[in-house]
Amino acid sequence: MPITVHAYTSLENEEVRSQLERLYDTSPEFSDGTDAIEQLEQNLAQYTSLYTAEFNTKVIGAIWSSGQGESRLLQNIVVHPANRGRGVADRLVSEVCRMEEEKGVKHFEPGCGAIHRCLAHLEKI
Repeated sequence: MPITVHAYTSLENEEVRSQLERLYDTSPEFSDGTDAIEQLEQNLAQYTSLYTAEFNTKVIGAIWSSGQGESRLLQNIVVHPANRGRGVADRLVSEVCRMEEEKGVKHFEPGCGAIHRCLAHLEKI
């Protein structure tokens, strides 16, 4: 399944915002998608970027990258239930690391066990 990864520093695109809200409805990290979007918007104002995994213009995965300098905390990863088990999380984390390293990032901190596994597989921790 070919995915493209996109970086966002705001949620001005209403279609992406709507898709993210539905996607985060499936995440146990938040009470619902609205809660996730509210927290994301607060974080986007403070050294956080959102990365999405998209397939055929549909957002099927997302992760937050927070921090300054040479370190980033990767957190709140979610993959749509219909796409789980297909390597989307691994590819998303890999591409986020590549894109962040292009900005000078050298260290990645996992925000959960799933991200830790992805980073360990990539030998980033």
